[in-house]
Amino acid sequence: MKTRPRILVIGDIMLDQYVAGKVTRISPEAPVPVVKVDREWSTLGGAGNVAANVASLGGKATLIGLVGKDAAAATILDSCTKVGIMSSVIQGFQPTIVKTRVVSGQQIVRFDKEEELIWTDGQLAEFSSKLEELIQESDIILLSDYAKGTLSDEVLKLVFESASDNGKRVLIDPKRADWSAYAGAFLITPNLTELAMTEAGKGIKNDDNMVVNACQKLLGQFGVEHIVATRSSYGMTVVSDKKVLNIPTRALEVFDVSGAGDTVLAAFGMSLAEGKTVTESAFVANAAAGIVVSKRGTAVVNRSELETFLKGGFKEISRTSIDSFKQKNAGRKVVFTNGCFDVLHQGHRKLLQEAKELGDLLVVGLNSDDSIKRLKGETRPINSVGSRVEALTALPFVDTVIVFEEDTPLELLQELRPDILVKGGDYLLEEIVGRELVDEVIVIPLVEGVSTTNLLNQ
Repeated sequence: MKTRPRILVIGDIMLDQYVAGKVTRISPEAPVPVVKVDREWSTLGGAGNVAANVASLGGKATLIGLVGKDAAAATILDSCTKVGIMSSVIQGFQPTIVKTRVVSGQQIVRFDKEEELIWTDGQLAEFSSKLEELIQESDIILLSDYAKGTLSDEVLKLVFESASDNGKRVLIDPKRADWSAYAGAFLITPNLTELAMTEAGKGIKNDDNMVVNACQKLLGQFGVEHIVATRSSYGMTVVSDKKVLNIPTRALEVFDVSGAGDTVLAAFGMSLAEGKTVTESAFVANAAAGIVVSKRGTAVVNRSELETFLKGGFKEISRTSIDSFKQKNAGRKVVFTNGCFDVLHQGHRKLLQEAKELGDLLVVGLNSDDSIKRLKGETRPINSVGSRVEALTALPFVDTVIVFEEDTPLELLQELRPDILVKGGDYLLEEIVGRELVDEVIVIPLVEGVSTTNLLNQ
């Protein structure tokens, strides 16, 4: 990293407190556990956690938001100094928002001290006087909206006007049902619950078609350039005009989802500020989220563990490595399937998971970009081969991906000689290329109504 990205974080700042101990008995006063406290600590929460993640990933973070003139605010300011965040908080007489979690193995209860944050004329004037210079100095602006009042209509208007005047991109982790005040944002990162709050997302389920349809409506309605919907076990979906990318989850093991949205926002901001594309940044943010949910409590991801995690997920091999692959895996049952996998969807995931269950190793043959253009026309692929490889290798049931340049996988099959060949239910047995080269051909039924074409034609 040659220069450290300068990231401005604006939003609802909170103090997350933790009280941890062991439960050995039930209280004689009421049927509740008695926690014998052995540890207490606090971390930056809300927009503070976004800034902490930016700093941990190597960025220069500046934090703006409303806090009180109390002990919690003093702890926040001290924490900012310790982790290298430049604090530009605005203090008033309303209490700082504090969330306290009691933990014994798992979270037992949480109690919140908060009231709606309301800007005074003096605080708004102070914010406005700081904003222009800070935006000019920043590479990216991140807005962390927890619906506590910091990101009021007036504040959002000031931010967007200044960002537009200075040519800066604004990324938002939303909490509003009406996105009118977010109009003009470069990228918005709703989770499924936040997407369901909008008119376009009412009644939504964790379904590829429904998520893409809602995102495309919101793009058109509010002039947002990109929407990245985080979908828990389904990873994330990136929607940009007619471009769609589904990225599988990279979670190691889920212990705590507290602050996962903060990490996604921070990782996106850092990656974009370093010059990566939205697609490249989505893979980075998805990996960062996978790391942070494996940690307990409100946590951050550091740059070294993110880089290590990203390298560890790569499972592509070249055509020249096939012989060594075969020698290394001699005696193991190899299952093969192939396709464009241009927009990874539920049907693909089902096919690949069921294919893996048929043997020891699942190898996926992936059409190159030129191959797809010849087969499907100049407007395809939607996603480059690098993005498609990353999406496939993120799936736990895919062991290896091999890119082929030909229109069919026949030559690849002749080189690999797998035991089982798997295709989707839209193929007749006599149409399957390479069927004579394997011991067994399995046709797996398609998921009805799910296809790349359907996703792109919402």
